[in-house]
Amino acid sequence: MNVVRKVWRELVRPRGHATHRFYRVGRSSRSGVALLMVMTTLLLMTILSADIQFGAAVRLRMSSHQRDEVKAEALAQSGMQMYQLILVASKMLGKNPMIQQYASAFGINGDSLWQMVPFINTGMMRMLLVSGGNPDDLQGEGGAPVDVTSVTGAGNLTEEQRAESRDGGSKREANFLDFDGDFFVEVTDEDSRINITRLKATTLAELDEDPTAQRLMSLMSGRENCAAVRASITLDGQLSSAPLDASTENDNDQFFYDRDLERRELIGNLADWVDTDDRRIWQGGQEDALYESLDDPYRSKNAPFDSMEEVRLVAGWQDDDVWERFADRLTVYGGGKVNVNSAECEVVWALLKTYLVPNDDFTVGNAMRAIETHKVMGGTFGSAAAFTQVLTNPANPFRVEVSPQLQQAITTESQVFRIHSVGEVGDARVTLDAVIDFSRSQTGKIVYWRMQ
Repeated sequence: MNVVRKVWRELVRPRGHATHRFYRVGRSSRSGVALLMVMTTLLLMTILSADIQFGAAVRLRMSSHQRDEVKAEALAQSGMQMYQLILVASKMLGKNPMIQQYASAFGINGDSLWQMVPFINTGMMRMLLVSGGNPDDLQGEGGAPVDVTSVTGAGNLTEEQRAESRDGGSKREANFLDFDGDFFVEVTDEDSRINITRLKATTLAELDEDPTAQRLMSLMSGRENCAAVRASITLDGQLSSAPLDASTENDNDQFFYDRDLERRELIGNLADWVDTDDRRIWQGGQEDALYESLDDPYRSKNAPFDSMEEVRLVAGWQDDDVWERFADRLTVYGGGKVNVNSAECEVVWALLKTYLVPNDDFTVGNAMRAIETHKVMGGTFGSAAAFTQVLTNPANPFRVEVSPQLQQAITTESQVFRIHSVGEVGDARVTLDAVIDFSRSQTGKIVYWRMQ
């Protein structure tokens, strides 16, 4: 700081009229101030130039990212619409008179096509096109199998391979894969889950008698025995008479005990959210009291769920452990019937636990082994009656008695689907989730749409 002051004092001090041998001008000259002004001007111009250059680089980078984001959004929408076409074709196939004539015998219905194409991936399509359509050439580094369920699909293609996948078009009509980026789209069946919008109860006694509540209790109780069920089926598709493994590794009862949670309270809170009164089913009191003490308080909706994200607002279901363990088997869309052809073992177990007589784990486990064996042998169920026939077939060594209400609770063809589509271009990534209901329209009515 002292040096700066000395330099400044030397530059601005008066010089007088005598000629100085160093300055070669009169001491009254102000050449030092002029030099200072020139230096300051050059410094300001340099700063301004650097700022303009930096701002231009930032705007270029932002515009490039926005361009890629728009492209990624278009790819995500293209993937969603492409799979919607597959669903439309699948439903039309199921309505074919010839297909319907032999549907029961061969287990073919309006779900057959989309189940054969559970996802679409441009990365995999590019690799297949480059490799000449030979799936055996789909290998990653070191010859390891590639993950075709990722966005880029069959590994990281080189720029030469991507360029080769784009060739074949013309000036008037581009090749189908002649675009930047990739998209991945997959479908999940909402009718393969338990519909919680069917909860109808205002008291604890009504909750215990509600069929949906009973399914939820069955889903959330006991052990997850499905791994043991599959292990009990021999390689030739025959049933093993050995008892199910009594392992407690996936014990739901232990899960709730460790977290000091009550299943009936969680289910009751779901029913309270959609009913029209303001009284809690579990232990009474006001419904809104659960939410008024939160950092961002809100009230119970007292109306049906609009989306699965809304379920996370319900008391107890805000818990990440509860949500991650059970949310994938629940839905708020569809008519309430469960598609036994596409439902997970745990969901079918909950159904059987609700409608079998008796409904102990041993009986349900034997019924599940019969169902899983039927699926292992490549069979599907053409109707709800065919499903119950497998359970009650006299030739089945583990045949069981079922409640007549079971047929009313299941279906063998889905109408509501969730499409998850991801588009990637460069560093930009856009995710699209849409729920399409084919019970409302032949081409599918979009009942949920979220892009992020």
